[in-house]
Amino acid sequence: MPDTTRSLGESMASSTDAYRESVQDLTLGPLPAWGTDCVRTMIDTLTSTAEPFPCVFAVAAANRGGLRFGFVDDLDDPRTWSTLPDILATYLAVYKEISRNTSLVVFFGSGQEQEGEAEREPGQREPGQRVPDEARAGDILAYEQRFWSLLQYLHDGDGEPWPSDIPTETDDPGWEFSFRGSPIFVVCNTPSHHRLRSRSSPVFNITFQPRWVFEGLEPYTPRGAAARRTIRERLRKMDEVDSTPLLGSFGDPANREWKQYFLRDDATVADGCPFLANAARTVAAGTAGTAGTAGTAGTAGTAEVEPSGRAFKVVVNEEQQYSVWPANRRNALGWFDTSVTGTREQCLDSIASTWSDLRPRSLRRRMSGAADATVRDAGTRAGMGAGGRPLLPMTAHAPAPHTSEDAEQDEAERESVSSPAL
Repeated sequence: MPDTTRSLGESMASSTDAYRESVQDLTLGPLPAWGTDCVRTMIDTLTSTAEPFPCVFAVAAANRGGLRFGFVDDLDDPRTWSTLPDILATYLAVYKEISRNTSLVVFFGSGQEQEGEAEREPGQREPGQRVPDEARAGDILAYEQRFWSLLQYLHDGDGEPWPSDIPTETDDPGWEFSFRGSPIFVVCNTPSHHRLRSRSSPVFNITFQPRWVFEGLEPYTPRGAAARRTIRERLRKMDEVDSTPLLGSFGDPANREWKQYFLRDDATVADGCPFLANAARTVAAGTAGTAGTAGTAGTAGTAEVEPSGRAFKVVVNEEQQYSVWPANRRNALGWFDTSVTGTREQCLDSIASTWSDLRPRSLRRRMSGAADATVRDAGTRAGMGAGGRPLLPMTAHAPAPHTSEDAEQDEAERESVSSPAL
């Protein structure tokens, strides 16, 4: 019996690790300990057959591997928000290669993750397990304020011109939030949404959908009209309050896009949009350069000897390689902030104590024999989604460049999919 129990435990641990690896494949930036459960819950919701999710576009993205994920440590601590622009910028650089059905979902932590076991009481959460937002679950206005603060934070630090074909006034029917020159539809889900269940999530998150994904799904097209009917029918079944009057069409003279971004739990919106665009923004002077790996971190981004006491930070890329980067400089694309800042020497010391295996993550996986079939099977064993489907119905590794066959399949699926963004 002990051997059987140990074998079962080892099998479960292995499948859990494999599932986390498959989530990491779809994550832009670091994946925190609480992040895997966030993805698991979202995929379970999107792939439910018992209660079909209203946004059929999101369902198709989940089933086709078109979703990407990002994580920010603390919703209430702006010091941790610096990873958000890097996550979004990295996604915008590659989203057209992923799928026509694609979205980026960014989850925000509570900043209350358990760090150690020394003082953990019986029944207390395990180290690294996320504490839910229970203390503020009823305060929808606080979440609303945070949401608009995050969009303003992204905009204020963008450094690139607002798209010339997108108005800067939110009261214009052609307005859409934009970042790095790309117009993006945005949706927020929170723990405070109870009656509006289609906007409910145990963890505060924001979904970013590039306007590009809605091309060909305009309201005057057969596909667009059919998608709208399906979405509205499902919303009326899922939600206790009717939000469909607020779901207008982009460019319609009566529509204001920002009203769809954050719906309150009674299906109302704020009296006015707090977002302010800087119409006169020009491209920030200078370029960020390219961060090197820790092997060249002593000269990351600059060749000169840095003045004593200058602030630096530790950054990490998707291959889990680390580097030192000037704290006041925009990260190179594909590199993300960690929580470590200090002098160059302090940052290098931190890297030396953290980065014990210098092999890139992709090489480690190849050497460990983590083939696609193995990971996919392990992900299924780790937990099944609604209807007996794997919780992560996607390929184990980042998808190959979008092929013509992929495009044809996407186009076929788009006959019946869309988004409330329309």
